[in-house]
Amino acid sequence: MATKDQNVVEVSFPARAQLYTGKYKLVVVAEVYAPGFNPMNLKTITVDMPDVFELVSTTQEGIDTGISINVDTVTDILPGGDSQPEVSYDDIYVNQGAYGDNSIALNRTDGSTVNVDISEITAWYDRD
Repeated sequence: MATKDQNVVEVSFPARAQLYTGKYKLVVVAEVYAPGFNPMNLKTITVDMPDVFELVSTTQEGIDTGISINVDTVTDILPGGDSQPEVSYDDIYVNQGAYGDNSIALNRTDGSTVNVDISEITAWYDRD
């Protein structure tokens, strides 16, 4: 469940679901914004955390406290195996532009420039 803190979620494990003793893992399935990943710009990431807590058979064996889990680093691997490079979703956008010689030069935040030829649009315009 989402909380008022953007980076915190609450997970509940109601008593009616606590049927068996033993160690439990937590699987977090998150749908995140990933520009260009697919037409909806959404990607599902699954994080599996083994042995998060243990249900014991008697009260004397356990500790009754809340559990906090910090997920610091999630490595996103491309389909095809562990040898694939890590995926980065840093936004790339136009941060500056210039017009000249019937083209627009768009300077992007990754250092590259995209030139847009607009001569067909501006050729009819006579400045005199």
